[in-house]
Amino acid sequence: MKRLLAALLMLVPAFAENPLAIALVSEAKTIAPGQTVMVGLRLQPPAGFHTYWKHPGIVGLATSVEWSLPPGFSAGEIQWPAPQTVKMARYTAQGYRGETLLMVPVTAAADLTAKEVALTARVSWMCCGDQCHPGSKVPFTITLPVAAGAVPDPATHPRFEASRATLPAADPAWSATVERGEKTLVLTLESTDPAVTREVSELGQLRFFTADGQVHSDRPQQVTIGPGQRVRIELPVSEHVSPAAGLPGVVVAEKSWRKAGGASGLEVR
Repeated sequence: MKRLLAALLMLVPAFAENPLAIALVSEAKTIAPGQTVMVGLRLQPPAGFHTYWKHPGIVGLATSVEWSLPPGFSAGEIQWPAPQTVKMARYTAQGYRGETLLMVPVTAAADLTAKEVALTARVSWMCCGDQCHPGSKVPFTITLPVAAGAVPDPATHPRFEASRATLPAADPAWSATVERGEKTLVLTLESTDPAVTREVSELGQLRFFTADGQVHSDRPQQVTIGPGQRVRIELPVSEHVSPAAGLPGVVVAEKSWRKAGGASGLEVR
């Protein structure tokens, strides 16, 4: 682990060179007392660069946010789109290779009387390509007028809708079991309702993304399709993290997990 951290630090140049474009955007043009609006961090790395998922794997740094909100306001957790494999130097990590919208629900105070409110997010991130560029608690602010109801913004609403379509989801039509060995974890997914689930042979390429680091992100995964509606994924155990209850993460498929479409990321707990 020390060797990986040293390699990461060697790739970090001055902050002034940071290539990542970030904007704080809102799905609504207005905000109303007691109502929740969705705001988002729009991350746009240039070609050849990437940002990181909520667990980056063995290298990298997840994007994080600290909020400064008016009294009585509250912010929920980041809603993370399904991740992709990314490369930091020669290491495989977990992140996003292109533009990403990280959505966060913000709820206004029920007794809000101001004419407008300012929402400030202090954002930390790592953007990596041939070098890694960090940002630490950089402030971004958006100001919204207060109205009787939240009015969708036609300029941003479609982008939020597109991001929702990429959010992983648990699905009761799929069951998950885990077998633990000394050096491997075996995750078995099985359809409990074949009438609504896609044939496993049609799912395409599959990969498990670890949400707590139990699985080593830079080692190969062995996927076995079938027999029947069953997927078996043999996962390499990470020596950097102690075993824990469950196996939280996301299995990302090329196609959706249901015949009717929907999420390509299946949340596993």
